[in-house]
This record gives sequence, structure tokens and C-alpha cells, in this order.
Amino acid sequence: MSDTEELGRGGRLRGNAATELVAAAFAVESAHGPRLAHALSLADLAHAVALVEGGDLGGEDAKQLLRGLLELHEIPGDEFPWDPALGDAFNSREAELERRVGRSAAGWLSAGRPRREAFRVALRLTARSRARDLHDALVEQATALARHARATKTALATDYTYLQPAQPTTVGHLLLAYAYPALRDGNRAQRSHAALGASVAGAGGSAGSRWSLDRGRLAELLGCEELVEHAKDAAWQADVYVDLLSTLAIAATHQSQLGQDFEIYASQEFGLLQLADAHSRASASMPQKKNPYALAAIRTQAAQAAADVTGALVVLHSGSARTDHFHLLNGLVPRALDDAVAIARLTASVLDGLELRLERFEQIAHESVVTAADIADVLALSGELDYRSAHKVVGRAVRDLVEAGERPSVLDSERLAAAAEETIGRPVAIDADTLASALDPAACAAARRQTGSSSEAAMDAMLGTIDSAVAAHGRWSEAAREHEAAAEEALLTRARDLA
Repeated sequence: MSDTEELGRGGRLRGNAATELVAAAFAVESAHGPRLAHALSLADLAHAVALVEGGDLGGEDAKQLLRGLLELHEIPGDEFPWDPALGDAFNSREAELERRVGRSAAGWLSAGRPRREAFRVALRLTARSRARDLHDALVEQATALARHARATKTALATDYTYLQPAQPTTVGHLLLAYAYPALRDGNRAQRSHAALGASVAGAGGSAGSRWSLDRGRLAELLGCEELVEHAKDAAWQADVYVDLLSTLAIAATHQSQLGQDFEIYASQEFGLLQLADAHSRASASMPQKKNPYALAAIRTQAAQAAADVTGALVVLHSGSARTDHFHLLNGLVPRALDDAVAIARLTASVLDGLELRLERFEQIAHESVVTAADIADVLALSGELDYRSAHKVVGRAVRDLVEAGERPSVLDSERLAAAAEETIGRPVAIDADTLASALDPAACAAARRQTGSSSEAAMDAMLGTIDSAVAAHGRWSEAAREHEAAAEEALLTRARDLA
């Protein structure tokens, strides 16, 4: 077999692969190599160690195989000689291994496993590592939001629904609304990390093999905590990646919502916040513009993430145990994770550098009729009206103010009484001090009683909860990183010892 012939040719197949097949299929599979290279190397090393420890491989071939694999492990993925004419990335690795140690030793690399098993192991290891990176970036988002929220927990703001002023709140309370989804996304990344920690190594074809490969030992060598037990399920399980891609899409959606909101808030008309120059872009033709470019990148990746999970689901409709599935997933999953991690880190950086314009937040709160619900509340709490009637009275009073072009601060007992005459047929009375308090947006924001509200006590409680969650996430990440690093070092040490 020449160096440009794909694996299996010269045996079952005659001649070289068609140029069109190389260009349309092999080149795609070979292009997965750089992202999977490190994990492919670990998969091969673990398999070789297990062959030696199981007694099926020994002597000089075993030593040469391990030495060659250790040499390949030192080659960065983007420097490895990937050759699409050879087929996929595994074939390129095998060809380079044979060039270094000879056919006799290199020929043992596939003993007891199809080449797809190397990809299954590598994809899991790669995805698991990147899921942890995504988790860390999401926690960084929550950390940045909590820092801003703590500094602005009593700064007056207006909440928005339908982009209309809704209720008085605080800037800190607004920001924490984005922190909780980020932490939930972090939890989902943790669950994906755990699912990807189930080992598929040593499964053989689809029903196992006669080789003395200890699947439990392979899992240990790869730093995995458990096994995907059924051999065929281990060889072809794909739902773990759909679940992972769903996690990416959900996280991207939350980041896109934040990006959409912040682009509006950064507009001249709102003027509530501004991105740092480092996250902005100048216009090529309009020198006055400072475009919040990072937010466009965040929203774009969310669309791609939704398309990625859709594509994975569509290809899985081709039946079980089909090459189609991983022909897509081997490239899609690492690329989607790289995109997700990059954008999650960008989002965290944007949040960290955010400039909040507190005076503008407060100005809008005072100019908008955001205390109307509070006025209805105090009317109903007085016992004079049921809540729905109070709602109608205040709504009519607001309508009268808007039509007269007057500010909400001019609402007084007489105007409320007149509105009540028009809506329920009788006037209502409200104490002037009670009405004044209900008209004050800062007092309203501070008067909330419920858990999770805008009151200072509720804000302190939520900030404490987020601080505890961030700390727990940090401990988990550090432990996971140390576990994986220790397993990799132990595998390399064992391979060196056997070589």
C-alpha cells in the first residue's frame, strides 16, 4: 500500500479512492484531525497500554508501538501531517506511526477495535474538556453580573416588558435577571460533562471482541468515571451529543437575549449603558458611531447553535448505527463547542467592561408612569376597592395624564377621585402621604416583600446565593480539571514505563 492509498485498499479494495470521494468526504473527515488530535492520541495510547496489560501484545512490537505513539503525542494537532488521500484522521495517524516504527508494530493499533472507536473516545474526551471550559465562561458571566449588581443594588431603574416601562426596580435587580440563567446553563454544562465521562473504550465492533481488553481499566486510563455498558450503544450512542448541543443552544439563546436587550439599552434613545471601546467597532463611513459589535457576534452564534442542534437531530433520522451520524458529529461537536466557549468568554468580557449610566436609569424611572401598579395596590390594600376596580381607576387616571401631556408626579387625590367617578361611578379617597409614597419609584422598589424582589434585603439574599453558587461551581471545575490532568499524566507515565 502506497502512502497515498486509503486504509483497506490493496486488501479488500482495488486502486486508489476516487478524487471526488477524497475531495467531498475524506477531506471533510481529515479536517476533523486538528481539533481531535490530542484526544485521538490519548485514545490510542490507552488502547495500546490495555493490549499490553491484557497480555495480548508484548515484546519489541509493544515497546515500539508505545514509543511511536508517545512521539506522535508530542506533535501539535495543527502541525500533524494530515493527508485527506488516506481517508480520515485515524488513517493519517496510522500512516505516520508506520513511517516511524514500521508496519509490524504499527499494525497492532487496530487490534480489538475498529477505527471508529478511536474517534468515539476522542470525541468524548474533547467534548468533555470543552464542556468544562464552557461552564467556566458561563460562571464568569454570573460573576461579572453579580459584581455590578452588588454595586447598584439600590440604584433606581425601570423594568421593561414589551420594551415599555413596567415597574420601578433597581439596576442591580435588572442585572441579576441575567445571572441566574447563566448559572443554570453552567449546571447544564456540568451534567453534559458528567454524561461524557462515561467510557466507550474497549467496546470492540458492536458486540465486543475476543481480545483481553479490560474496559474498566481503559476507563481508568482515560479518566472516565463509568462505562457505557452495552457494546453497540457504546459504539453508536449519539444522544449525549444532542443533549450537549442543546445545552450550547440554550446558553447561546440566553446570551442572545442579553445581547438584544443591551443593544437597545445602549442606543442613544435609551442611553442606559455603553460597551467598552474594546468590545465596540467604529463605522467605516460615519465617524460619530460607536457600534456595539460584540453583541452582534453573540447573537449570530446563537443562530448557529440552534442550527447545529437541528442538524444533529435531522441526521439521526437515518436509522441506527449509521456512519452519517458521526460523519457529522465528529466535526460539528468540537467546532460548536469552540464557538460556544469563545462567545461565552466574549459575553463575560463584555459584562466585565460594561459602563452603567445610573443617572439615566433614574431619570427614566421618574419620567415614566412606573408606579401605577403600586398606586393600585395601595388603593386595594386600603380596603376601599377590590384590586380590579383599583386597576381600572388608576389606568383611567394615567390615560388622563398622558392625554393632557402631564408628568405622573402631578397625580393627586383629586385626579384619582375624578378617574374613579368616570370608571366606577363614585370617588375614592387616599391619604396624601400614602399617595406620595406610592408615587415615589425608589420607595416602591424598596417596598417589595417577596423573595427575589427588588428590596435591599431580597437583593442581599440573592447576591449571597449567587456567591455560594459561583464558589461551588469553581470547586467543581477545579476538581474536574485536576482529575482529568492527573488521569492523562498517569496514562502517559504508564505508557512510558511500558515502552
